[in-house]
Amino acid sequence: MNKLINAEAIFFDLDDTIYDQQIPFQSAIDYGNIDINNTDYQLLYKRVRFHSDKLWKDYTAGTIDLDTVRIRRLIDAFQEFGATLTVAKAIEIQERYEYEQKTIKPFSKVISIINELQQQNKIVGLITNGPVEHQTSKIKALQLDRIIPSELIFISDGIGITKPDPRIFHYVQDQVKKNPENCYYIGDTWENDIEAALNAGWNAIWYNFRNRQPQSSHKPNKIITSYNEWSSLI
Repeated sequence: MNKLINAEAIFFDLDDTIYDQQIPFQSAIDYGNIDINNTDYQLLYKRVRFHSDKLWKDYTAGTIDLDTVRIRRLIDAFQEFGATLTVAKAIEIQERYEYEQKTIKPFSKVISIINELQQQNKIVGLITNGPVEHQTSKIKALQLDRIIPSELIFISDGIGITKPDPRIFHYVQDQVKKNPENCYYIGDTWENDIEAALNAGWNAIWYNFRNRQPQSSHKPNKIITSYNEWSSLI
């Protein structure tokens, strides 16, 4: 089923689904005056996300802390492109990155889409991985807290379950009292968003604006590369 005709609850991922996470990252690299040897920012950012997802498994297992994830993902990604980062420099980039995230803006049309869904009496919320304070800061910067009720915002560290564990979706569906077949999830990451939602029995829409490749045989209900394509879901 490609269209949202059976949707009663629609939840969005946050990072790289509601806003472009590469923009504050690029600003942080420029601010730090890092020589990346003419490496394309998007390619570098993709590798940072790769290492972040890889290290996140260790974080959820409790073998490393969040600060280590944030520093090591930068050091490991930059090393792939021949740029050596010291721990101090990686911390500087991370701190600037967090500062730049205070000025993030949502993708064009995404706010109007949320408003439209709400006007259709759909339940609309967020499911995002990360620390509560950090993710809440971004939610406020995007002004999503003004249009999405707090009880429909689910942050992994706040509930003790982290994507891709399908139990986070089971928890959310229980909270909103909806059956999984009537729940949709929209996200950019294959394992954490698409696989996880489908494994939980939800419908999944892959927001693949970075043109990534599938990493398994899972089949999302729909793939879009821009919110300009949203009308194809209605």
